[in-house]
Amino acid sequence: MHEIERHRVILSEVEARPIVTVAHLTDVLGASEATVRRDIGFLDKEGKLRRVRGGAEAINPPSDVSLLGRPYSVSQTINTDVKRCIAKAAVDLLSDNMSIMISGGTTTSAMSEYMRGLKLQVLTNSFSIADQLIKKSKCSVTVPSGKIHREQNIILSPFPNDISNHTYADILFIGAYGVNSHGVMETDPQIVQAVMKLINRANQRVLLVDSTKFQNRSSMIICPLSQIDIVITDDGIDNKSKEVIESAGCRLIIVEKQKQ
Repeated sequence: MHEIERHRVILSEVEARPIVTVAHLTDVLGASEATVRRDIGFLDKEGKLRRVRGGAEAINPPSDVSLLGRPYSVSQTINTDVKRCIAKAAVDLLSDNMSIMISGGTTTSAMSEYMRGLKLQVLTNSFSIADQLIKKSKCSVTVPSGKIHREQNIILSPFPNDISNHTYADILFIGAYGVNSHGVMETDPQIVQAVMKLINRANQRVLLVDSTKFQNRSSMIICPLSQIDIVITDDGIDNKSKEVIESAGCRLIIVEKQKQ
């Protein structure tokens, strides 16, 4: 990522939450710690943010704090072709008149492109998926009540009871920040809570992750892999991760990366 673009993303992050850590920015930018610290130092001297121990804060801290993790607009630009291949494989599991739930994320959002010819009942907390399906499909679309988090393009309810408690589907599709032997991981407790509401509300649970997600780590666990029925990923997955998935009893679907 170019220096100017890194600076734009850093400023966007500090404007979205009170304090951002170097570790968080390293993950968001895909840059080294040294590079992030150098960028923070430069922006601090420019008076665009305030350098603090272990990270940075906004000059005027936000009153409305956004979710942890990469902004949707940044994630959308990473491994785009691979995510589309994974999404297409997920839609291949569907047929008319099925009821499905889709949790928000850039990989799951790519499913909407391939759902245009299907007639489905869809519950999703993704503002992007709902918007695309309403405009360009024959699907019946339901969204939960809650707050729209612009940075993540997702609708989350602060209340324990919403429409997801009264819904049961044939298949639930979810994405994740990371996957390993401990289970399926996310970065923000609100996202974990939202997915956990859905995890037992479907006959099958399908996880959509590109192979880079097997390198990511987080302390926030959504569920163990044993609760997932199908994992769809790309052929960049390593043998150790394959063994972890298969030993958990999951069916593994591997898509081939598109040749450039």
